[in-house]
Formats: sequence, C-alpha cells, structure tokens
Amino acid sequence: MKISAFLLATFSLLFLSSVAFAVTPQKPNIVYLLADDLGWGDLGRNGGKIPTPAIDKLFTRGVELNNFMGWCVCSPTRAMLLTARHPFRVGTGPEVGGELAAEETTIAAGFKANGYRTGVFGKWHNGDDPDTPEYRAAFTDAWKSMPNKKLKGGLGANAHGFDEAWVYYGGGADYFNRRTVQGRGPVSWWHNREFRPNETGYTDDLITRRALEFIRESKDAPFFCYVPFHCVHAPLQAKDEDLAEIEPTVGAALPSASSKATPEEKRTHAAMLRALDKNVAVILAELDRLGLTENTILVFTSDNGAMEAGSSLPLRGAKHTIYDGGVRLPTVFHWPKGGLTGGTKWDGLCGSLDMFPTLIAMTDSKMPSTRPLDGRNIWPALRARTESPVDSYYWAWHGQDAIRTAQWKLHRFFDRFELYDIRNDECETTNVADANPVVVQSLVTKMNAWTSSLGAATSHVATPMSLDAKPAPEGEVLEVTVTAESKPKDRLIVPIASWSGSQQATDWIEFDLAIAPGSLARGFFYSPFRGNDHRAAQLFFKRGDGIDQFGREQANGPEIRGGSGVWEHRVVGLSSTAPGPIGQHALVFFGGTPGTYKVYLDNLRICHADGSKTALWTDHSQTRARNIEDSAAFKDVDVRTITLSDADARL
Repeated sequence: MKISAFLLATFSLLFLSSVAFAVTPQKPNIVYLLADDLGWGDLGRNGGKIPTPAIDKLFTRGVELNNFMGWCVCSPTRAMLLTARHPFRVGTGPEVGGELAAEETTIAAGFKANGYRTGVFGKWHNGDDPDTPEYRAAFTDAWKSMPNKKLKGGLGANAHGFDEAWVYYGGGADYFNRRTVQGRGPVSWWHNREFRPNETGYTDDLITRRALEFIRESKDAPFFCYVPFHCVHAPLQAKDEDLAEIEPTVGAALPSASSKATPEEKRTHAAMLRALDKNVAVILAELDRLGLTENTILVFTSDNGAMEAGSSLPLRGAKHTIYDGGVRLPTVFHWPKGGLTGGTKWDGLCGSLDMFPTLIAMTDSKMPSTRPLDGRNIWPALRARTESPVDSYYWAWHGQDAIRTAQWKLHRFFDRFELYDIRNDECETTNVADANPVVVQSLVTKMNAWTSSLGAATSHVATPMSLDAKPAPEGEVLEVTVTAESKPKDRLIVPIASWSGSQQATDWIEFDLAIAPGSLARGFFYSPFRGNDHRAAQLFFKRGDGIDQFGREQANGPEIRGGSGVWEHRVVGLSSTAPGPIGQHALVFFGGTPGTYKVYLDNLRICHADGSKTALWTDHSQTRARNIEDSAAFKDVDVRTITLSDADARL
C-alpha cells in the first residue's frame, strides 16, 4: 500500500509536534521553607553550638543571600512574602496580627494564575480562624467563662490563592495535640476550611507530613509549596527523642538572646532546632527521591531574629528589635537548573518584600495585576551577582524607626540618631552619626519619603502639623479630679473609656484637653493601655513614644498651651500599638507636686487614613470609669460627665 506524500508529511508533523510537546520543559517548582524565630547564630554554619547539618548543607550547595531582610516579629514578614507590600500598607505591622484583605493579590494567587498548584503547610498568622459552625461551637465552649468574647472570623488561607492548606492561625500554639495558646481558647488546626481539632502529633511533624503529601501529589505539574514551620517559636516544647540528643549540661554553655533564658530552656530550644533540621532533611530527601531537586527553586529563611533562648550572634539585637539581629535573616537559594549552586554568597540588599516579583520572574511567569508593590525583582542581579535594585528597607518599631541601604543603617529615636556603616560594622557597634551629618540627613529624607508614602502614623516623632486642628469641645465633656500627695515615682491610671475595635499603623489619635484654674498644670497625660488591672497596666505612651504635633512626649506630662481655662487639641500617632485593639484608655497622673488636678477631656477619636473617625469618648454613654480607692499618693478620685456650659463656668 502506498502512502501519499500528503499523509506522510502530516504524520511527520504530528510526530514532530508530539516530540516538541514532550520535551517542553516544565516550569520550576518552588519550595519556600520558613523557620520561625530562627536567629542568625542558631545555625551551625554561623557559629551555632548545635549541629544543623541539613540546613548547613543547603548553604554549601546553594547561594546565600547575605543581606536578606524581614521584620522583627512574625506576621509582618509573612505578609511581605505574600504581597510584596510593606506591612503598614496591608495592616499587619509593626506588631503581630492583622487580617490580609481579600483585595490583596498574593504570591499564591500569582502562581495559581500561571498554572501552578499551590499549598501552604504550617503557621499562617496573617488572619484569624475561619468562622465555621464547628469552629464557632468550639470557640463558644472554650470561652464559656467569658461570654462577651466575640469571634472575629477570618478569611482563611484558601481565600488567598492556596489550593491546599494545612494550617493553624495564631501564634505560639502548643506543639502537642492541643494546638492552643497557653492552654486557652479552641484548638487551631485546619485542612482548608475543615476544622480538625483532634489530629495528634508534634506540630512540625504534621506540617512536614502534609507538605510531603502535597509534593508527591503535585510532582507531575509545577507547584508552589510554602512551608512556614512552627519551630523554634515558643512555647519551648521538644519531643523526648530530640531532647535525648542534647546533653543535659549543654544548655548552660549555649549563648542566647537573653540572659533570662535558663539552661533548661536553652537545651529545649536546641532540641527543637534539631527537630527543625530533621524535617528540612526529610523534605530535601523527598525532592531528591522524586527527581525534583534539579528544577526546584528551594528557599530557606526565617521570619525574624532569635527568641530569648536562641542566638542572633554576632549581629546586634534579636526578635523584637530592629537592629540587624532582629531583621536580617539567614537565607539560601538552591536551584541547580538556574545556576544557584556552589556555596557562594550574594551581598545584594533584598528581603521578604522582594520574593513575589522575584520568584515570578525566576519561573518565567506572568506577574498578575496587584496593588502598588514595594518589592523589587532581584533575579537579574542575583543571577549575575551584581548590585541589587533594592534601594532601602524601612522599619518602625516601639520608640524608633530605621532605614537600611547597602552601606548604611540609620535608627531614629525621639531624642537621637544612631548611624552604622554596615559594610564595615555589620554588628552595629559604633555609632558614627555625629561624624556623618550629611549621610544622616540624606537617610532622614529617605525615611520621611517612606513614612509619607505609607501614611505611617509614627508615634516617636512629632505628628505632622498639617493634622493639627482647633479644639472643638461640645455637648458633654469628661471631668476628672484627683488630689495628689505623691512622690515623682508614683503613678495613677484613671480609666475613662474602652473600645473593642482595632487600629492600624496609619491611624492617629486626637483629643481636646483643658484644666481648671488652680489645677496642677503638668504631671498628667492621656494614654491607651493594655491590661485588666489598671494598677499594673502597660501604657502605650511612654518616654520616647507618644509624641504630639508640638514635639512633646505625653509621658512627660506637658502643660496645656495657653494655661488654665484654655482648650488644647492634641494629635499623636498610633503606629507603635498596631495592629490590634487599644482596648483601654486612661488619664495618667504622676507625682512630684502636692495639689489637685482638675482635667477636662472631649473628642477622643481615632483618625483613619481614609479620613473617617472613630469616637472613643464624646459623651457619657462612652464613659468606662472604675472606682479607685484612696492611697497615700492619690485620693478623692472623681470621674464624671458634665455639660460644656458647666465646664466653661469652671474654666
């Protein structure tokens, strides 16, 4: 039988097409391993005293990103990775907490749009547990002694582009069986939107098991696998078999981020570090077994510096600081097919903010439409080992903010600057601010550009005068009277209002104040506070934090401008308290001069970035005073609501 030339040509084309289709390379997979509270000095390769062979081997095989930045606590770093946007823009900083809005486009959604299967396994901490009937019942039962406690209900990880999610939503959960925080509240453990409170086992082992299942199920198509481990975050809980590998005497010799860490705590932390390393080893071995290592972009990093029992040495600081020991993270990329091998280093400035656009570019994927990004695509520079396109990283924390460039790190406090030449002093030991005024001013300009762009309501520098307004008391006002027989160290907190809402780092607080003739002129201030016992409350406005538009520390008890009988308007930034509730509000009095305070307050409000305002105290319905007994320092405490006309008569 003769085959026509036409059919032969057709068969040839089909055959060639099938061959071409068969050899079309698959896009690289991504496995993103995120340790929790792992400090620079916790790793064996960085001088750590506990061996971390699997993680260390990654660094000897891949490319270390030597200047990789995150935040100094959990949630902001995770949000930076997910959105490539500064935490202040997405409501997740500077403190932990905050719910990512559905309108934010995440890295998972980006890869999903490019044909990737996406999964997350571990600690989410960018939103609350979803409100499902099963979880609501568990919540109600767990908090039955507090019937007024309300369930917020979050979107859940799947709403942010993840096909598969085995996660818990809080922070600091128990590692064994009952994944609760300090034994309180319901278990947080989920498979997608299915509440799974009865699953048993050590948390990081569960995380690894589910991540391995996902990798096996997804091996024939490109996947994005995000593994935010729980180790080595508190509570300090290790398995017996891991503790058995750490000699009982080792803890006393281990360095730690805090002198308060006991030898036993350091030993337990060391065992948890071993557990983390073992789970990393299991994931690496499975990638090898499946033949996926060659074309998998593997990233290992942390979310912030070391906790108390760990080490960020030799860097200065640790978790809860924005010195490099709190925000510079041990990080390695390994991708044989992409040339990221050899145990080399790249010193370019970069960090969690840059991962979304960078990984999209590395996989030759299309960047989705997003809100304006702060992160940059560092792939061309990383591939060529050239200078990073990232100009600076910016942080704000309690009582300070900081900016880092390739060479410099500037910390700004209420009353001083600290400048460090990072290229020659990476441990931030020598403050060279006085010797480099031009550099300081240049970096301050950059910092101000960041705060302006973010709309940051910085609480340690003077509130912009553009936010000032004339006092406008009306209707009812609050009158607080206190008689003082006190010494300078004495302090009295008089609660006046409460609020169940939540504020962001872009919110300001404003209020009107006045004092009556004969009142002590200074020695009092307004402050939000945390705690149910006002005698032991944690004040948010303290020395160096809580600066008004006139550049005054509230904790210093500044006098009313204009003296007695004159109303004054004050505005103070709230960035240090965000995100989360500033549930309690008070007037604070301190000692030094005997006499009587008679203070008036009105229009206590939170001003939001969109121009809206939330009233905290405007009339008697919002008064939340408590009976305060007389003491040797303060007596005759009286909180009442009066009309403005009555107040004017007394002023």
